Amino acid sequence: MKEKTQKENRRAELLRTSASALVLCSVVGMAQAQNTEEAQKENLALEEVEVLGIRQSMEKNLDVKRFSNAVVDSITAEDIGKFPDKNVADALQRVPGVSIVRSGGEGAEVSIRGTAPELTFTQLNGNYIATPGDEPSRSLDYSLLPATMIARTDVYKSPEAKLDEGGIGGTVILHTRKPLDLDAGEGMLSVETTYADVTEKYEPQYTGFYSWKNDQETFGVLVGYSKQDRQNRVISTTTENWGWQGDVKPHEGVEERGPMVDIDGNEYRDFYAPRAVVGSVFEEERTREGIQLSAQWRPVEQLELGVNYFRFEQGGNSENYRIVFPEWNYGDAVAPGSLKFDEDGDTLLGIGMLDRGQAELQSPQVAGDYTRAEYVSDTLDFNAIYQGDGYSVRLVVGSTSAEGGPSEKLFASVNSRYGTVTDWSWDLSSGTAEIDTSADLGDPNTYPLYDWFSSHWTSSEDDENYYQLDVSIDMDYGWLTSLDVGLKYRDHEINRRITKQAWDDDNPPCPTINWPNEDGKDGLCYPWWPDDSFHTDPNGVPDTIDILSSGPLDNIIGGVKVPNFAHLEFEKLKEFLYEAYGDPTVTVERDQDYRIGEEVTAAYVQQNFASATLRGNFGVRAVQTKQYARTYDNIDGVLQDEPNIRDSSNTDFLPSANIAWDINDDLVMRAALARVVARVNYDDLGGSESIHAPLPGATVRDGFAGNSELKPYKADQFDLGLEWYFDDASAMGVTLFRKDIASFVINGSSLVTREIDGDIWNVNMSMPVNGTDATAQGAELFVQYAFDNGFGVFANYTYTDTELANLDLESGETIKTEIAGTSKDQYNLSVYYENDLFSVRASYNYRSAYADGYSNGVNTFTDEYDQLDVNASYSLMENLTLTASIINLTEEKVDRYWGEENRVLGSSYSGRRAYMGLTYSF
Repeated sequence: MKEKTQKENRRAELLRTSASALVLCSVVGMAQAQNTEEAQKENLALEEVEVLGIRQSMEKNLDVKRFSNAVVDSITAEDIGKFPDKNVADALQRVPGVSIVRSGGEGAEVSIRGTAPELTFTQLNGNYIATPGDEPSRSLDYSLLPATMIARTDVYKSPEAKLDEGGIGGTVILHTRKPLDLDAGEGMLSVETTYADVTEKYEPQYTGFYSWKNDQETFGVLVGYSKQDRQNRVISTTTENWGWQGDVKPHEGVEERGPMVDIDGNEYRDFYAPRAVVGSVFEEERTREGIQLSAQWRPVEQLELGVNYFRFEQGGNSENYRIVFPEWNYGDAVAPGSLKFDEDGDTLLGIGMLDRGQAELQSPQVAGDYTRAEYVSDTLDFNAIYQGDGYSVRLVVGSTSAEGGPSEKLFASVNSRYGTVTDWSWDLSSGTAEIDTSADLGDPNTYPLYDWFSSHWTSSEDDENYYQLDVSIDMDYGWLTSLDVGLKYRDHEINRRITKQAWDDDNPPCPTINWPNEDGKDGLCYPWWPDDSFHTDPNGVPDTIDILSSGPLDNIIGGVKVPNFAHLEFEKLKEFLYEAYGDPTVTVERDQDYRIGEEVTAAYVQQNFASATLRGNFGVRAVQTKQYARTYDNIDGVLQDEPNIRDSSNTDFLPSANIAWDINDDLVMRAALARVVARVNYDDLGGSESIHAPLPGATVRDGFAGNSELKPYKADQFDLGLEWYFDDASAMGVTLFRKDIASFVINGSSLVTREIDGDIWNVNMSMPVNGTDATAQGAELFVQYAFDNGFGVFANYTYTDTELANLDLESGETIKTEIAGTSKDQYNLSVYYENDLFSVRASYNYRSAYADGYSNGVNTFTDEYDQLDVNASYSLMENLTLTASIINLTEEKVDRYWGEENRVLGSSYSGRRAYMGLTYSF
């Protein structure tokens, strides 16, 4: 593939340049270290410094890393501003060992050291932040948070006993600004516009904060606000549902479809083929708004009171337009000699289809989704800190809640037929789908057959109340410096529901299939449509010409070869529905609803120690988790009226130890050992029970369900590192890590007893179970150097090696599968220059291919990806700065594949985006 070869050559050149920079920085750093006077570390407490530029920001980040007892990396607000990143997740990808998953070109989820995003625990000021979403998730969607509200982000890769449990990969703590830490009257206003090549639109965003405190510095208030309007547009080609065309499938899990037959009767067998090839354009109007209100009061010198309120809102109205070429006609219209295979002959790379004059070629299909959605998260907390004589007490009481999901969602599709398309073909050999057809896909007359409609969506609610008490006691017993003890209680609840809309025509469904006549109306009837749908009336559907656009979508760019096609106009479809049938019937699907409650009680004790050269802590955290899952079950095809509530409880003891050895004034060696846990996904806990009717004479029934008794994921982890701080803003280091992860959730079965209609039955229940383990180990290397002439460089590399996890298939076979989210290689390089007036930074990020899921018996992968971003700023006057940045300068796209690279799953392009703005600081 020419395009892939060019990309690999360019990446190799970038890596060679980056490696040279690493060597140069090492040599210069050694020379500089020999001439640097040794600093005296009389006080290991982190000193507050004023962040004025990139160098000062790098220095502050290194201070956090150097003087922490645990393995910690930090990013300040200056980094989020000076990096081109406009999102906290995007900034975190610059941290060694951290990788991200993007949504619409923007960082959405964070993974640490080869673990899935749901195994990363994210907190706001040290406490849980409720996360809204369509489906409930343990993983925070970072796109919800305005980056400008975050003052500092700490990534804990090794835990301390006093930190909340919940992250196997690591814990990310987002810190916001506090008014008494800022100058009186300090603030910032920023106005920015953004332009994306995929949308060709200019869109505004505003942000600012103001902090005030009295002359006595005993009372302060901070107000922050952020507003962003952004249209996301993702252009993509995909394939759907690869399967085996043959008589005997090569492995469990893959769908077996039999041989493929062309229109001359020739058979083709023993190869993989997709069910469909799809071109799509996803358009989303994303609005993001954030509010912060914080107050601090010191009524007496020893006591500080604080209150914080945060509200994050995100709107996600979207349309997803698709042109679909499905395999319905593989057995009816395959053109002889048109099949194209890879070198091994086991993968179909291309095919042609012909209409035999019997109106059977019903591809392509125009389909689409219409969504109106909103997501809101509110957090309110109160904290009190009392500093006594030789001790301190801290109390935190808070509540966080979120809800989100669509308020309306529609799906519809229309098909070509009656000879409007006589032939079409697709080809995957270039690494992306290339589609050719005889028809004008932009002409709405190409699609005369109204096909399908549905309206349902998933939404969720997330609530937690928390109470925390921490006591720190100063000690003077040799190395023992202080003792930390504490209690925390969390009452957490998740609700998930599916809502359905139906426009009922009051007609029964048709008994048989009756395809339409040439006029497209008479006999239009599909028996699989439900009786509460308007489709059951042959004349109750709109003419397709009335709900399709008059021309094709335009601005299809980014190297993704989506053909121009007409698309559904959902506002016209909605107008038809409401005029013809009035308001819809809205119901909640109780058989797919669940409520999960978690009461978490934790206690910890942590001993801190320090000597002239050694410092650290050791302790244990004891956690009791009580859970319940409430579902509505389906027994013998009948949905039960009463909920099924299943309880469980487990206790974990989590020891941890961190030690740092200050070998000399410049060298620090670290070691950390801990046991960590992460709670399992909500869907695995909350699936409804469904028990089938017994076969005649059977004594055992079959069923499937979620499993509320699942134990958390557990891992024993070890870190060993060496860091060399050879100048104020310059350092290099290496860390080795290993995680032995146990209790992965897999598909299994258990024999359980259930009372049904007064009788006791044994039920062979398919359900998620704890039953496998995996290992992630590797190394992190970093180097940063600030030259005296204003130039600087920052680079890091992470290598992660994982042993595969086991997965049980429905057949009972156990196979090995990749750990999702793990890239073997990850690399970052940033080069900058700054002076008193001007700064510019280029940031390059690369990660190798990683598993992102499992489908039809095979791992799916996201291919290797790299991205170059650039930003600059110029001081127009003392407090006014002009800023500019470009994200994805080289217009990279994301490629995915099924098992092997030539089995294409998709290519998507989210655009290159430019920002320009003014920031006024005071």
